[in-house]
Amino acid sequence: MKKFLLILLLLFSLCSLIIFSIDLYFYLVNRYCRFHIGRWGNDNEWINAVEKVCVKWTKRTPTVKITDNSKLIAIDMINGKYRSKTIQSWQIGGILLGLQESNDRVSREAVNKLINSLIKDDGNWRVNPTNVDCGLLSYAVLKNSKDYKKIKPAMDFSISLIEKNICKDGMVAYLTDKSIDERYIDTLGFVCPFLQLYSNLYGEEKFSKISLEQINKYNKYGLLYDTYLPNHAYNPKNKLPLGVYGWGRGVAWYVIGLIDTYIEMKDSDEKFILKQNIKNVADSYINYQREDGGFGSILQNERTYDSSATAVLAYFYSQCYEIFGDKKYLEISNKCLQKLKSVTRITGKVDWCQGDTKGIGVHSQTFDIMPFAQGFTLRAALINLERE
Repeated sequence: MKKFLLILLLLFSLCSLIIFSIDLYFYLVNRYCRFHIGRWGNDNEWINAVEKVCVKWTKRTPTVKITDNSKLIAIDMINGKYRSKTIQSWQIGGILLGLQESNDRVSREAVNKLINSLIKDDGNWRVNPTNVDCGLLSYAVLKNSKDYKKIKPAMDFSISLIEKNICKDGMVAYLTDKSIDERYIDTLGFVCPFLQLYSNLYGEEKFSKISLEQINKYNKYGLLYDTYLPNHAYNPKNKLPLGVYGWGRGVAWYVIGLIDTYIEMKDSDEKFILKQNIKNVADSYINYQREDGGFGSILQNERTYDSSATAVLAYFYSQCYEIFGDKKYLEISNKCLQKLKSVTRITGKVDWCQGDTKGIGVHSQTFDIMPFAQGFTLRAALINLERE
């Protein structure tokens, strides 16, 4: 009996040591990761460092935690409350979209290897996605693929997943349970550009209409009156807001939905209307840029900051300059990039990205690295670099 109790005590001690060692590891990483943050020479040095990190992360993408908990992390891992495949899919998508802008041989090889790890030789996904979040990854894969016809089975699967989530009001539900009366701003960024590109490449006009319907209805029901600040979500029955207006990454999802959908559209009256929508949004958000060039985790609160929102808006304003030719948009984009440069660790990792939300209006208090933001930082930086 004593021997059994001793063994039990030893096992308990070993488990406790492992659990607290994991906590200590993350504590030390978070404690010292910002040593010499933002100390970069010229922009090229910084961009190269950001790109090398993106290439590295194509092999093993860091986890974006689904919890803010910093204690007993091992238990969260065991219980499946630490990592989500759904969230990881749009992290990889962001990296692919960033590397797409690079002409570097190593970057192109990394992109091809990553796509081969995602898509089988027969054109199907190696692991089928389960949520509409896959739209961003599908868009990135389709943009980067050498042969869009070959990967059509995987793209068809993603489209079928999105179609299953279309509700009676015509909006794509973020959650698989369509009976839940919530229409999220996230969905615009996830599905609209993909639906538009799929429509163009595979000749399916109806998906272009579905894409525009998402944007038009969110403009009607999801924006704060007399502004272009989107709410986190809205209720499709009573058309009332759910959550917070101006959430930084919610704004990012909104402008991704606008700008990348516009880029993929063929010339039409609808594209002209969307162009005006984009200009109105761009001119409105100028008022929310902080003096240091960043944008807030709540856009209208300049005391807050989020690198994921800032990275996407750097890309958004870069493309606005391309569309409208107004230098003020390029200046805004470059100011965003200078702020992102100032919060980039000596390892090349962009810091101060808000963690994953826990629900409508329940936003993370953790600010750390995020592959999605890393990719969009590179995306904006490389586009602007070409213009110099």
